[in-house]
Amino acid sequence: MGERIKVLLVEDDGDSRELLAELLELDFDVITAADGVSGLQAFEADHPDVVVTDESLPGMCGTALAQEVKHRQPKAGVILVSGYTNVDSSSCDVVLRKPIDVERLSAAVGSLGEAAKH
Repeated sequence: MGERIKVLLVEDDGDSRELLAELLELDFDVITAADGVSGLQAFEADHPDVVVTDESLPGMCGTALAQEVKHRQPKAGVILVSGYTNVDSSSCDVVLRKPIDVERLSAAVGSLGEAAKH
């Protein structure tokens, strides 16, 4: 088996971030950030294969973060998690509605991560 897929999880709610990180760490290497700006810094520092971001973040919303990620690394996968129905998801590969279905999230991370590595 190749190296594990590296995931950046950007979520401003601490409890949700911890819970999701724990669940994703079963299958992936996970880095976390609490807002869009630190998420972008973590992306530049760690070069993850997939970014999972909440839409409503302090400083920089998830869709803006997605645009920045795709601008810097077009092959990186971006999964946007949102409770809203109308978001500009043009820079996102997958949009998941809240509450998050962890199995769907994990499957999306896996497929996008594999694609990003090739």
